[in-house]
Amino acid sequence: MKAVVVIVMAVTLAGVARAGDRPVLRGSEAPRATDLLRAEKLADQAEKRRKLPSRRGPGWKKGGTGWNDSGAARAEASERVIVNVGPRKAPSRREQP
Repeated sequence: MKAVVVIVMAVTLAGVARAGDRPVLRGSEAPRATDLLRAEKLADQAEKRRKLPSRRGPGWKKGGTGWNDSGAARAEASERVIVNVGPRKAPSRREQP
């Protein structure tokens, strides 16, 4: 019973608080300037959400050209890299099962 009373009171207070937030125009009453400004602000926000974000630059180009690479200057080939592949070391005692 107490829970029902608490829920009814909470719903009532929420309804009163919500009703007080937004004034309602009655009859031929003209909208207030704040209502018009708020509507304009909401329209601007909706317009921003509709647009795709602008591109920041060329980014990564397909074909391995690199980031923001104009293709004018390429890195010169360095000396050859030698990878020595030898026999595997014997595992230590800790690694043996």
